Amino acid sequence: MRKLLISLIAIAAFGTGGAFAQSGFWAGVSGGYPGAQVHFGVENAFAGLDVRANLGYAFFGGNRFGFGVDVMYDLDVDTGVTPIDVYVGGGPNFSFGTGTLGLGLSIDAFVGGEYRLGEIGLPEGGVFLEVGPAVQVIPAFGFGFVGRVGFNYHF
Repeated sequence: MRKLLISLIAIAAFGTGGAFAQSGFWAGVSGGYPGAQVHFGVENAFAGLDVRANLGYAFFGGNRFGFGVDVMYDLDVDTGVTPIDVYVGGGPNFSFGTGTLGLGLSIDAFVGGEYRLGEIGLPEGGVFLEVGPAVQVIPAFGFGFVGRVGFNYHF
């Protein structure tokens, strides 16, 4: 398991390194279950995939800090005249807390949509919603879910 996680992090790091000069970036905030996050992303980091790094604080299920990396893929969904980008994604999320909470690892997956705010004069902005399952691996195997609503600023 440790080799798999190191390999995934290395692929994300090496893949995004060359993409900084040719891709767009975004940063944002979100809130929901299990908590609040700030994130930074790179569009088309490698092989048509976006990569997003997250830092967060979970206030549901114990007070925990966390960090993770998500890989996201845009789906070609026809939403008509509504400017919504639909995507799927997922990745590892590491968390840590004090006392009996200790270290945690979950693998999160989600489907989401982002509504770009160009029609109201803020083309760099977007609001998004993501929901999906979470598989807890450490400290004990279990299932949960993630749900977020947030704002992205693309630059």
